Amino acid sequence: MQQSLAAKEAALIEFFQQYQHPALAFSGGVDSSVILAVSKVAGIKLEPIMLVSPVVPQFERQDAAQVAQETRSQLISLMYDPLQNAAFRANDGQRCYHCKKMLMTAVKEKAADLGCDIVFDGANLDDTGDYRPGMQAAKELGIVSPLLVCGFTKADVRALAAKYGLSVAKKPAYACLSSRIAYGEEITEAKLRMVEAAEDGLRALGLNSVRVRCHGKLARIEVAPEEIALVATTYREQIIQLVKAAGFIFVALDLQGYRTGSMNSEL
Repeated sequence: MQQSLAAKEAALIEFFQQYQHPALAFSGGVDSSVILAVSKVAGIKLEPIMLVSPVVPQFERQDAAQVAQETRSQLISLMYDPLQNAAFRANDGQRCYHCKKMLMTAVKEKAADLGCDIVFDGANLDDTGDYRPGMQAAKELGIVSPLLVCGFTKADVRALAAKYGLSVAKKPAYACLSSRIAYGEEITEAKLRMVEAAEDGLRALGLNSVRVRCHGKLARIEVAPEEIALVATTYREQIIQLVKAAGFIFVALDLQGYRTGSMNSEL
C-alpha cells in the first residue's frame, strides 16, 4: 500500500533524528530545500553547503539564498571548479560521475571541518529512472539520500515544499549547465556562459521549462511542447536575436520539446 505524504514526512523527521550534526549538499532546488526545511522540524543542526561553481547559474545561487532566508538557515558557500579536471572537460559519458565525485569530495571535506557526522544529498525516487552516473559516485563516497530512503517521489517533494511555503515549490527541475554541452565536445567557461545567457533570455520571455543545448555554435532550443508554436511565431525574432547575442551562430528549435536528459540519447 502506498504511503501518504504525512507518513513519508514523519519517516523523514524520524530518519533525521538519528543524526546529531549532518551536512547537506545544497543546490537551492526543491529537493535539497525540502531537506533543509524538514531538518528544522526534526530539531537537528544541519549544515547546508552550497557549491559556487562555473556550472551553476547565478539564479540558482539567488534561489539558494532565498530558501536559506525562508528556513532561517546559515548557508555555507564553497568554491568549486570542475573545469580544472581534464576528465570533466573531456565530457564523455562519465562526465556526471567525475563531477559528482569532485563535488561530493569537496563537500565531505568541508563537512568534516565542521564536525559533521554524515553528508546528505537531495536524490529522490524519480532520479533512479534516468541515466545518472553521478549517483554512483555519491554512493561510493557514502553520501546518503534521505528522500530516496523515505520513498519520496518528485511529486511528494513538491507537495511538501508547498506545505512548508517554500518559494521553490514549483521551480522546474534544473540540471547544471554542463549538461547542455553535447557529449564529446569540450566543456569550456565560454560555452557555459553562452548557454546561461541564452537561457536567461528565454526565461525572461516567460518560458520556464527551457533548455539551450549546445552543439558547437548551434543552439538547439527545447521548450514545453505546448509552447513550441508560440516560440516559432510570436517570439521567433526575439529568440534569434538573444541567442545569437549570447554567442551562437545558428538557432534551432527542437520539435520534440523539452525532456529531461535529452543529451543522454547519444550514449
